[in-house]
Amino acid sequence: MSEFEPGSERPTQRVHVDQVGYLPSAPKQAVVAADADRFAVREIGDGTLAFASGLSDPVDDPDAGETVRRADFSPLSEPGEYRVAVGRGETADGDLRETVDRSVPFRVGADVYDGTLADTVRLYTLKRSNTAVEDPITGLDVPAGHTQDAEARLYFGDAFREEGDRLDVSGGWYDAGDYGKYVPPGAVTVGQMLLAYERYPDAFAAGQCDLPVERSAGGGSAAEGSAGERPTAEGSADDAEPELPDLLVEAKFELEWLERMQREDGAVYHKVAAREWPDIDEAPADDDRERYVYGLSTFGTAQYAAAMAMAARVYANWAPTFAERALENARAAHDYLASNPEPEFRFDAGQDDGSGPYRKDTDREERFWATAELLKTTGDTRYADHLEVRFVDLFDAAPRAPVWDDTLSLGQWAYLTADAADDARADRLESAFLEYADDLVADIEADGYRCGLDTADYHWASTKLALSKGGMLLLADAIEPDDRYVAGALDQLHYALGRTPTGYSYVTGQGTHPPRNPHDRLVEGTGTYLPGMVVSGANRNGDDECLAEYIAETDAPPAKCYVDATASYSANEWAIDYTAPLFLLLSHARTMAD
Repeated sequence: MSEFEPGSERPTQRVHVDQVGYLPSAPKQAVVAADADRFAVREIGDGTLAFASGLSDPVDDPDAGETVRRADFSPLSEPGEYRVAVGRGETADGDLRETVDRSVPFRVGADVYDGTLADTVRLYTLKRSNTAVEDPITGLDVPAGHTQDAEARLYFGDAFREEGDRLDVSGGWYDAGDYGKYVPPGAVTVGQMLLAYERYPDAFAAGQCDLPVERSAGGGSAAEGSAGERPTAEGSADDAEPELPDLLVEAKFELEWLERMQREDGAVYHKVAAREWPDIDEAPADDDRERYVYGLSTFGTAQYAAAMAMAARVYANWAPTFAERALENARAAHDYLASNPEPEFRFDAGQDDGSGPYRKDTDREERFWATAELLKTTGDTRYADHLEVRFVDLFDAAPRAPVWDDTLSLGQWAYLTADAADDARADRLESAFLEYADDLVADIEADGYRCGLDTADYHWASTKLALSKGGMLLLADAIEPDDRYVAGALDQLHYALGRTPTGYSYVTGQGTHPPRNPHDRLVEGTGTYLPGMVVSGANRNGDDECLAEYIAETDAPPAKCYVDATASYSANEWAIDYTAPLFLLLSHARTMAD
């Protein structure tokens, strides 16, 4: 068996569907790579014919290396479980005369994505560091891991501490398949969670995800403290708080860890990790290596400020004491940035020996995001003035899908939705978002699989990028409603959930063919399969030996450069920011269902 071979056969179906399903009122398409001209949708069980029609004209898809047709069964709205069959010829009752291939089963229903949303939210609970978890749903049963983070050592000396001084940086989520904790993806993930909540608050509720942690009145682990104090992991909740929606419980847990990474002058340290990588099968509690606080960056400080400014808005009615503290944190971080206008990324030799770099040596996009969020939260015109003086050119920069190292569009969205925004600037930004959406929809409609990825986009974390592009379409729809924007956004959800050239869903636990061998130390170290992980997906660059071997042996086209193998960290690893764009898409889907 070759190194890239995951130990199980790749999906063989040539009829590709969203393996989770479709909303009754939403567009529904399958992508057909088989030699056929008609399709039929039948109920699972008795095989009753529910819908039948001809396939579309052929569509060439060079990224998939295929010419495909589409089966559009959008009129089918009756809830149930179905399968699409394709073939040639038509019987008198409209059924297929000859069947060539069939899809995997899928559902149609208003609640079709509820399980996926619950899995993705509770995944973050299962990925908490310094937290004992006993989960009856997945079977994960682990003691608190990396409790040494409560006494991590500073890797370097600065104006506030000596090298080797102890810091309490407990809490937060493990970033990915490793046990590092990193500020930039943490802040970007929280920002996208809070954006989803602000856009669609009714999609989230307390108890909807069965979080396997004790819940206080304040929703979990909030800690009291005056300005400048960092909370402890065991702190108490705000008095008389209502019970937080599960999504906000998890976002708050990460926000509290981010607080512990903030220095007294407002700057934010970069990451927490050990000096060497743990083994792939090492459980969290077994990794007793000493942990260090590494680095400091202005781009991470800016992302922190943005996330805290958003938290000040979102938690104002849920946890007012925490919201006030979040605003103080954001202001302190922004003040540091204003006093230190040049980009800084501190790097000390050895700091990446046991963790990922998450390096960026510029910071203007992140400073724009931070300032715009503070403007939206406070209405303070000094933040508008700061944008005009320092970042006026970014008002006219083209929007793009947000990722951890480019959050400009999150800042542009914050500005154009701020009450204190300049009307003319907000109007131009709205037009720019709509222009982006129109171009993206045209690309989606021309793609055989209706995927928003260009050829160059099939790189590390391509699934995340597709989902992020879908989120941009929903923001455009909020500016000017357009069914094409919503359909294009849902197409990216369908892609992630299995309507792919490989036949895989790229979210663990979702669909018939999800990733079963994610590159993840918690999974390998405990033998527990965790649903809700968005994996990297197709990666034409082959950035690990396992995937590179597969590409060399198969000459796979870009959209098929994927293996479901633990060794393939550039195709099959999860990270907190990979799943983050799903929240906007899934929460919008819940509002459509309602």
